Amino acid sequence: METQILNGMEIKKGKKARKPPPPLPSVASASDMGDVIYACKVDNAPISWDALPLWTAFSLSADGSYPHVKVSKRQYCDLRTGRAYPVGSGRCYKIIF
Repeated sequence: METQILNGMEIKKGKKARKPPPPLPSVASASDMGDVIYACKVDNAPISWDALPLWTAFSLSADGSYPHVKVSKRQYCDLRTGRAYPVGSGRCYKIIF
């Protein structure tokens, strides 16, 4: 790859600039949104945290309330708040939408 100095700055030739991804569409207000009810299945038996695959929905209770998503080996995301929380181990109920 070829470099060139222009006005004291080094410019690399041969690489294309990355195009930024488009933004998320915005919603004007809550009145523009509709109510949605999701049907899902919850496993009867809890599974260990390590056995739960990444990006899988789960609940800490057998009735499937307050769903979360496993986002990494050591974190989950609360779907109500959108915040990520650390976790080391435990048992949970897998949710299938």
